[in-house]
Amino acid sequence: MVCSHFPEDNSRQCALCFPEADYEIKPQVWRDKPIVEVFRDGKAWARPWDTHFRFGVVKAAMILYCIDIVQEFALTSSSGNVIPESRYLVDKRDLKSTIQLQTFPLFINSYQEIVEYPFIRLDRLSQNLSTADIGFGQHKAAALVILKNDLAHWAESLDGWFD
Repeated sequence: MVCSHFPEDNSRQCALCFPEADYEIKPQVWRDKPIVEVFRDGKAWARPWDTHFRFGVVKAAMILYCIDIVQEFALTSSSGNVIPESRYLVDKRDLKSTIQLQTFPLFINSYQEIVEYPFIRLDRLSQNLSTADIGFGQHKAAALVILKNDLAHWAESLDGWFD
């Protein structure tokens, strides 16, 4: 089977065409606000990455607005290929803010352990709205790209999901 993202290299298989797990989102409510949690093979995310991978509508909007860069990150990063730190700015007028994306060669997980694996962080920069940020590595980036339609349907089903 050939990877559609790298058709010129029959030996290369990306995490989007050949995911390492089955991913799904499950809507939940936390502190009276709607959130989703990304599940991997029917379970919450686990070590070494994190205890859970969940977020609300603002962070979902940030991810969806930047999904092309998230996909590029998912396709080009790997534990064997440390990426240089880089920054991107995405100006989204309908989100009333700018999203800064920054990549890093490693991160500290929720257990306070250093994980030597590429990481991307999205920060919402706004003068009028509260700031928000979310970060994840290649596996979660691939899961988000695979689930982008499900995530968009969930976000669109909520009234006022841009604030």
